[in-house]
Amino acid sequence: MNIICLILARKNSKRIINKNLINFKGKPLIYWSLKQSLRLKNIDKVIISSDSNEIINFVKKVSNKFVINKRPKYLSKDKTTSEATIKYLIKKYKIKENTYILLLQPTSPLRKIDDVKKIINFTRKYKTNSIHSVSVYKGKKILRKKIISINKKINKNHNLSINGSIYFFKTELLVKKNSIYETPQFVYITAKKNSLDIDNYSDLKK
Repeated sequence: MNIICLILARKNSKRIINKNLINFKGKPLIYWSLKQSLRLKNIDKVIISSDSNEIINFVKKVSNKFVINKRPKYLSKDKTTSEATIKYLIKKYKIKENTYILLLQPTSPLRKIDDVKKIINFTRKYKTNSIHSVSVYKGKKILRKKIISINKKINKNHNLSINGSIYFFKTELLVKKNSIYETPQFVYITAKKNSLDIDNYSDLKK
């Protein structure tokens, strides 16, 4: 199974200025996802896509193992979706449709590497097309698609929501169906403490 890890790190952010380089537990926020990606075995390459020279220079200091992509301006706008950027990277790096993409967002620094490994191992065994991490939240919208949890029993009273920590999907799914999700949707329930998604300054204190 071929796997490519993507870390998307745009410069601008509405709520936190230069969020990917802001200090989190003594290191720039993006540092934690970079180090996590280096701990994963059987990853063909790790591509960092950014429009920021400052971020790119920091990435180079962390390791020379990363493939660095200087993102074009038209993919660096506030309304640019991750899917649009991923499609661009698929085309640029000629990523084959049977390759799996692991998307690690820099805004989820507390993800457990063991959770990532379990998702990959499950996919390798059962040939699923996509698995995404979710968490149990109060007051959040319940996932509307039919979902199947691969690690914990789903309580009917649980409100499950995509937490942005781990996205794992087959390239073919995005190329042919224009989505990184499928139905039924396989999900992996992560502990709330490991699913922090930094969106505002108060999140940095957690």
